[in-house]
Amino acid sequence: MAWTTPKTDWSTGELVAASDLNTIGENLAALRNLGKAAYTTSEDIVADTRDFTHIDGDNLNLTITTAGGDVLVHFHGSIILARAYSVFLDIEVDGARLGGDDGILKHELVGVSRYTHAANLVSFTRLIQNLSAGSHTFKLQWKETHSTTLKGGAQFWVREI
Repeated sequence: MAWTTPKTDWSTGELVAASDLNTIGENLAALRNLGKAAYTTSEDIVADTRDFTHIDGDNLNLTITTAGGDVLVHFHGSIILARAYSVFLDIEVDGARLGGDDGILKHELVGVSRYTHAANLVSFTRLIQNLSAGSHTFKLQWKETHSTTLKGGAQFWVREI
């Protein structure tokens, strides 16, 4: 169901008609059915790349159809950084990355031995404003300075708001 602009020019004593209530019900259904997609990884994903690449092009590749406006993108997961290195995360929307050379998030493991492999909880939520109406594809990307593992159970989701 599509959103219908609700009546706002009520007069004192005016009765609520069935069509007014139907519009409210249809608008609630439209809000409930806003574009959304989510994926939770089930297995570890390992990468060793110095350039941004899709973490999992098949599954961390979400498509939603929007009415136009704002979208929230969220990621959280446990990342193992081999030694004391960095991982950079970014979002690609319809083929274009949002971040610059270092993406939208840099996570660095510091203060430990260079031979340590430590699991780190990494997360971000990103607001994308004024996205046009239509179908949009969101892909989670990363690059790292040394071999990196995304543990199974990571979540990536997109929701029109």
